[in-house]
Amino acid sequence: MIMTNGVHGLSLSPVSPTLSLSPIDLTKCSESELGLFLSQRMELVWHGEFDRLFAQYYPHAWYLVPTFYPPSDRWRVFKDSAKVRFSCQECGHGWTSMKGRVIFWFHLNYTTNSGYVMFKLYGQQCQKCKNGSYEHAMWYPEEVVKVIGNVYNRVGQIFYGFVRPPLRIDRRQGKPRNQHNADLCQACKEGLCKEEWSFS
Repeated sequence: MIMTNGVHGLSLSPVSPTLSLSPIDLTKCSESELGLFLSQRMELVWHGEFDRLFAQYYPHAWYLVPTFYPPSDRWRVFKDSAKVRFSCQECGHGWTSMKGRVIFWFHLNYTTNSGYVMFKLYGQQCQKCKNGSYEHAMWYPEEVVKVIGNVYNRVGQIFYGFVRPPLRIDRRQGKPRNQHNADLCQACKEGLCKEEWSFS
């Protein structure tokens, strides 16, 4: 479900495992399934894949919410990486990074039967301009499918009794011309680039 406003005042409670649910194995997704997303806007890819997977957590309704700021410490955290592309809006310089970073914060409110996954996509500065502004990452559809599947499995492990669900750490193939530059990386500046993926 698409939601654009912030979420406040949610309470945490434990939930018993749901026996009818099971983790997904994204390594078995076909190229044709991923290819269906290529002609759609990336916003629809994020929300479409999220809705497709998280609908399985019915009767809980889950919402995907973009954010610039982390919620309170009561929320669970999942950090993931992907291959992404950047293009400088000032000079037109383009580059690829194998360390595109996304952070998810998730929370289930049992009073309202509503779950929320807030996420932030981290940017990088242009190596040529170095003007202090971070460019937004352009995500490949299959990388979006991967990270949404990973956070779905992590939510399932925390709230629905999944036992060691698979987490994909592979990336779209590619050979970036330069090494990752921590000085130009927003996630590195905020101390979030050390691990490839992690959760708490």
